[in-house]
Amino acid sequence: MKTFVWDSSAIVNIKEPNRHGYSPGYSLYKDLSDGWIPGPYKNIFPSIAVFEVSATVSRKQREGKRILREFYIMDEHSHIYPIDEAFIKKSYRLLSMDGFCDLRGADLIIACVAFLEKAYLVTLDKGFQKVSSHIDLVDLNDSRESVRYRNLFEIK
Repeated sequence: MKTFVWDSSAIVNIKEPNRHGYSPGYSLYKDLSDGWIPGPYKNIFPSIAVFEVSATVSRKQREGKRILREFYIMDEHSHIYPIDEAFIKKSYRLLSMDGFCDLRGADLIIACVAFLEKAYLVTLDKGFQKVSSHIDLVDLNDSRESVRYRNLFEIK
C-alpha cells in the first residue's frame, strides 16, 4: 500500500489553483482517487494540520484572497494521525537525527509521521529537502505547471 503524509502546504494547495485552474495538490489527490496511480493507498493527515490549515485559510481571507474554509478531503482512504504520547515516544529517537534536528515545529512532527509510517511526504515546503535522505518526498513545487510527480509512480 502506498501511504502519503500530507503537509499543510499541500493540503491548502488542493484549494489553490493557479491562474489556469491547475493545482498540483488537487491533481495528486484526484490521481489517487481515480486510480491513475495504481494500487491501494492511504492519505494521512497529521492532526496538527487541522490547525495549520485553518490558520492559513484565515490569513488568506484577511488578505482578501478567495479560498474555501471547508476542506472535504476525508474519505475511506484518509486517516487523521494522532499527535499524542505514543507518537512522541516513537519519535523521540528521530529528533536528533541528521536533517530532522534542522526542522522546526510542525515540520518536524510531519517528517516524523512520514518516517514512522514509511510514507511519501507530500509538500510544497522546500525545508523538507533536509530529510530527503530518510523520507520519500513528493515535492509539488516540481509539478506547479505540469504533473511531474507522476514520474515517481510510473511502473517500470
